[in-house]
Amino acid sequence: MFGERRPYLVRSNYSQTLADYEYQIDMMRQSGEFDTPQEPNHTLGIHSDERAVIVGAKQRPVILISKPVTGWTDRNRKPEESFLVAPVYSFGGNETKMAYSQTFIERVKRYVYWQFFYLPMSNSNRISEGFVRLDRIQAVHKNLLDHMRVILTDEALLTLRNWTRV
Repeated sequence: MFGERRPYLVRSNYSQTLADYEYQIDMMRQSGEFDTPQEPNHTLGIHSDERAVIVGAKQRPVILISKPVTGWTDRNRKPEESFLVAPVYSFGGNETKMAYSQTFIERVKRYVYWQFFYLPMSNSNRISEGFVRLDRIQAVHKNLLDHMRVILTDEALLTLRNWTRV
């Protein structure tokens, strides 16, 4: 539901003495966490059937999979301005991450794994050689996206669209 790492849950209680919310952060139990309603938190905009969850995140390149949503309104409801994105991973390593093996890289290049789409290094060297993880497609709010001046070729885009259908 929330990725590889176990998420943390932000619990809040309104304190009459402080005239503000007090917060406590706990490990989230996967089952049963949403079974009972809680007091809404107006500061965070959290309703009684919602929870504020903290999940570790890393800024990484992504490929937009969707177009902007069609504008619509219904009374006071509006669409969330978000995109479906697929994260890009590089094959290289660094001081905290081991590089992928040459065997794995060759298998990704041959499209052995349905969930990976091979990406060569970009001409501008802004994107390292790596792969797109189609098993990690997710919705991301547009305010969390930074534009990079890198674009797939028409042939690569067509191939990615077709491979995504696989």
